[in-house]
Amino acid sequence: MTKIFTNDISFHEQWFLQYAARECAKEQEDPAPLDLKIRHTQTVFAIARRIAASVSFTPDQTRACLLAALYHDMARFEQYLQYRTFKDKESCNHGLLGVKILKREARLAEEGAVVQRMVLAAVGLHNRFALPAGLPDKICRVAHVVRDADKLDILRIMAEHLSGQAPYKPTVVLNLPDEPALCGAAVLKAAVEGRVAAYCELRSVNDFRVLLGTWFFDLHFQSSRRQFIEDGHAARILTALPDAPPYGTARKLLLKRLGAK
Repeated sequence: MTKIFTNDISFHEQWFLQYAARECAKEQEDPAPLDLKIRHTQTVFAIARRIAASVSFTPDQTRACLLAALYHDMARFEQYLQYRTFKDKESCNHGLLGVKILKREARLAEEGAVVQRMVLAAVGLHNRFALPAGLPDKICRVAHVVRDADKLDILRIMAEHLSGQAPYKPTVVLNLPDEPALCGAAVLKAAVEGRVAAYCELRSVNDFRVLLGTWFFDLHFQSSRRQFIEDGHAARILTALPDAPPYGTARKLLLKRLGAK
């Protein structure tokens, strides 16, 4: 089999859109959550392309970044159709399901073995809280590109949603209650200590705002950190937090990190 080194993956892009359209056609109630995932995928793909272009990658790594970004959330369609939620804890691990779908559909059959391994690993690990220790560096770097790009676009989605620009959909904020009295102490502690907060510690929408701000601590490329700040999405999300206990300290520290007031 001839290895493919070009960064042109238009054939894969066309297939993904056909697959997504086929899955969306199965949704009889509200296709909006699935439409959101199509736009998200396209944006993550564009961001990943920019990040990869800013780093000294081999041709195989660059191609793997693009393919993994394109396919990172392909399991979201089957997940939502079966379970009516995007919450992995209440349904399935969408990263691992994505790997199964890629194999079932033979999407990487024409790719070289090295590219296949990097793509499958990045898709399977993109939604982990942290990458497991001992991964080969080339796999880590591809996975980090996808994880960074994913975070950057989720910030856009959340900023639109939480500001009222987009129609309110509970699934977007993981069905968390928008109740100011509910506060996750572990989330605030992570923010103050300069580390990423965990989804399992979330108790409210305000906790989610804090968690999104802590993502800055888990970005792995200079271009990612620059975009995180320049896009302004994180600052908009954090500014909406109460400027008083229990959120005031975390709000101030995170906004200072972003160069905002």
